[in-house]
Amino acid sequence: LACIFVFCYMMEVGNYPWGIFCLIFGFVLFIPGVAFCLYIEQKAGFYECQKCNHKFVPSYSQVLWAPHIGRSRKMKCPHCSEKSYCKKVVE
Repeated sequence: LACIFVFCYMMEVGNYPWGIFCLIFGFVLFIPGVAFCLYIEQKAGFYECQKCNHKFVPSYSQVLWAPHIGRSRKMKCPHCSEKSYCKKVVE
């Protein structure tokens, strides 16, 4: 967020190369941060299917691409093969 503010300031002042550098630097820091947070989301606890109550740990790509609302993600259960909003359970 700070990089975006610096980018806007640099564009206002007219220092375009430093503004663009700061924006790219911010994205370079943002992408691994989001990837690490999703890794923690995948590994901590498990998900429970709403249809068959099977508890499972999804793959990283399932967590990455699944739409979510709060602590629930719409994923395919490996046990019943049905799609539902599986709830995150941390014990």
